[in-house]
Amino acid sequence: MEKPLQAGVQSLENGLDLMLIVGHNRRPMKITDIAEQAGISPGKAHRYLVSFMRAGFITQDPETGLYGMGPVALEFSLSCLATIEPISLASREAEQLCVATGHTVAVSVWGSFGPTVVRWEQPARPIMVNVGLGSVFPLYRSATGRVFAAFMAPDLIKAYLAGTDKKNPRDADLNETVEQVRQRGLARAEGDFMDGMSAFAAPVFDDRGRLVLTLTVLGYKAGFDHRWSSPIAEALRQSAQRVSQMLGHQHERLTQRNSTEAAGARARNA
Repeated sequence: MEKPLQAGVQSLENGLDLMLIVGHNRRPMKITDIAEQAGISPGKAHRYLVSFMRAGFITQDPETGLYGMGPVALEFSLSCLATIEPISLASREAEQLCVATGHTVAVSVWGSFGPTVVRWEQPARPIMVNVGLGSVFPLYRSATGRVFAAFMAPDLIKAYLAGTDKKNPRDADLNETVEQVRQRGLARAEGDFMDGMSAFAAPVFDDRGRLVLTLTVLGYKAGFDHRWSSPIAEALRQSAQRVSQMLGHQHERLTQRNSTEAAGARARNA
């Protein structure tokens, strides 16, 4: 039985819709554009905006007359981000992803020994592998590891390799290169690390575009859809993007950073 809707303040909800329009646009807006998107008159929109300006949630440029987010809105956003626990968010998403795909889902973070599993969700018919909580994936011989190799700070990866006496395999030795992982935003393994097993792994970023963890879907190779356009790959992409968005990440930043890094790599190799 559905719970009855509770009474609220309609004018407040309308005003918040207006503020969300300004916030989601990410650039200062004309009042006519705000009103049009909200479906109200510019005069009514102005009254809402004046109230939000008094509270510090909205600002207006005195020269252009354009509206943008104010300092109180920024403070509020930062406070929300400070209370978010990435692993908790990813764990809830992993549960749903496990149900949606019917495959095992792992949440991994960068630990003292490398890519370390901190959450392990199993479907009704679990896979029988010697991997679970606390397991460490190899950096280049696993989809999870290649995501970390692709998006972690280069100095950190270099220090890790120096401390473990491991060398970066040649591209010819890998099923996919680190650069390919950056371009796709997704890594794939077909028996690289565990015989008979396949996996897709995707990065999760925070509000500053830093990699905080990975989500990985694993399954038996025989019943695993390896296509990049497969339902498994798409479900994983969406799950990772949802967690990233909840952490304040903007997808366009990743795209821009990938393009910059790719251009830098080409220049170095020229």
